[in-house]
Amino acid sequence: MTSFFGDVWFQNSDDVVGGGAAPASGQGFTMSGDEMRALLKKCQDQLTFILEQYDSAAKLHQVDPPGKDPVSERAVGGPNGVNETGEFYVGHLRFQQKYYEELILRLKKALGMTEETDRLAAEETKKRGSFE
Repeated sequence: MTSFFGDVWFQNSDDVVGGGAAPASGQGFTMSGDEMRALLKKCQDQLTFILEQYDSAAKLHQVDPPGKDPVSERAVGGPNGVNETGEFYVGHLRFQQKYYEELILRLKKALGMTEETDRLAAEETKKRGSFE
């Protein structure tokens, strides 16, 4: 998978003496540990919201036309129909999910959270359902 953030770095200013210098390459963000933890919480909440939306969105691309007439069938299965729109929305949610998962991982790394925490979170995501 291609990274959403490329060589963008996240640095916890609490870990560096004097506020710290930026890493040698790329662009990034330096925040205090408190700011980073607050952002991490917001990102985790947003990821949970996206996962909840997926259940409803998945139903949108499986709609049956209300009637057997051409207008109903095109409205549901035709170009820009309900099913196509639902598929697009599901794809958009998958994209958002991967973005937030990477952002959360980078924030946790910058905060020095262990890989064990990441493993437990991945197991929890699998229990809730994944888009892959």
